[in-house]
Amino acid sequence: MPDESMVAEGLQRGITAEFEAQLMESGILYPILNRVKHDHTLSLEIRNNYIDIYYRGGRLLGLHPRAKATKFLTQFDDEYFGDKEEYPSKRPATAPNDTIECTADAEAWVDAFAHHKQAMDIRFSKHTKIEREYQQAVVRDNNRHVSGDQSDYMVVDIEYAQSPHAFPDQTADYRFDMVGFRWPVKGRGSNLVTPVIMEMKAGDGALASHPDSKTGKQTPGLSKHVLDIERFLAPEPDGRVSERYRLMCTELKRIYHTKHRIDLGAIPRRMERWDTVAIDLTARPEVLFVIANHQPSSTVLRRQLETLPPRERADYYVASVKYAGYALFRDNLKTVEETLADLG
Repeated sequence: MPDESMVAEGLQRGITAEFEAQLMESGILYPILNRVKHDHTLSLEIRNNYIDIYYRGGRLLGLHPRAKATKFLTQFDDEYFGDKEEYPSKRPATAPNDTIECTADAEAWVDAFAHHKQAMDIRFSKHTKIEREYQQAVVRDNNRHVSGDQSDYMVVDIEYAQSPHAFPDQTADYRFDMVGFRWPVKGRGSNLVTPVIMEMKAGDGALASHPDSKTGKQTPGLSKHVLDIERFLAPEPDGRVSERYRLMCTELKRIYHTKHRIDLGAIPRRMERWDTVAIDLTARPEVLFVIANHQPSSTVLRRQLETLPPRERADYYVASVKYAGYALFRDNLKTVEETLADLG
């Protein structure tokens, strides 16, 4: 069965060849890519023909191509400087240009990173993004360092969302904290991978789903995640594999291939010899709940797991550790039922 999405190119996650060339050593964006390669606090993620670079869960820099990727519009949220806050951050003496048109412009942005990071540090001390920060810890532990070379999973994208125009006849808003591959260390003699959806939960307050007081919509607790994922994976009326899932797999492959070509440094060394990956769409995907800072005396996790909706279209696991850290090992994953048995 072919595994390429039928959705138009412009509605898929990915960047053009011209954009990609500007990230290479001869391109104007190379100083930025080179910094990301040498700074493990940063995560470069590919969107729909633009790039976001994250720091501690917030966007440090957005890059949007203009004039056929010969120049790039930049984005940084000036609110991070907190001009009206009790403890505002210092801005760089010379602000980098809003548009990058040459290597010197890119270098100026790299020079400004220290000021921008400091602004984000101070801002996050009051307005936390702890769950997104933990996401980046999962990426770092599974994609980089020795732990990434030894873990069984790789995160390909964070804050994954499909274009609302990809399936205009559907009202569901599909967003996942992290998506990637299960690629066991023992199985990396093959480029066949299993797609994985990962949801990060920080603290017991994030586990339950309940109506939002302002919008009335269900908050993204464990039950809502299961409902959304099951709808996301539901086959088409004629029995074909879900087009939404097919699109995600196409995007995962595309992002992996791009990150491999630009030598981002976010691919575990064991995987670097594979410039392409293969996905069997007929195999069951996996869903991982990565739960941080659960209070053992609390019963909320047990209650939420006991009342999860039916889980028919994927294999669901709860990530656990024998020693602290976010590297994901298949032997440390437990099914929902196994987790409930442990909770008593």
